[in-house]
Amino acid sequence: MSNRVTRVVMATMIVSMLAIGGLGVGSAMAQDCNPENISECDNGYDGYENMLSALFDIAHLTLQYAGFVTVFAGAVLWFTARRSSDRAQTGVWLLIGGMAMIAFYFGFTAFVGLLKWIAEGGDA
Repeated sequence: MSNRVTRVVMATMIVSMLAIGGLGVGSAMAQDCNPENISECDNGYDGYENMLSALFDIAHLTLQYAGFVTVFAGAVLWFTARRSSDRAQTGVWLLIGGMAMIAFYFGFTAFVGLLKWIAEGGDA
């Protein structure tokens, strides 16, 4: 694969990760909560619930959108490879990796949903 294609793919991935991760960085930080008056806190008694919820949202969005970007980049490389076997091979691996990330996204969502259902005592 040529250096130009490598740079374009890496730049696209870095920009998409920064755009996705940058949206959730402020919400993932600990909330300012007075420990003497816990009624002012948003969720939970110590802010860990907010932080874990925000980290889940970041992981969820990252898996979803990074998977779609990787599938798109792999498909573009594969379909535009023509006679370059290295480029076609890289495109196929990106396509497979992106599809695996999307499949893991759905599995991750189902697993976390199951854990939430167990933690709530099975109430629907």
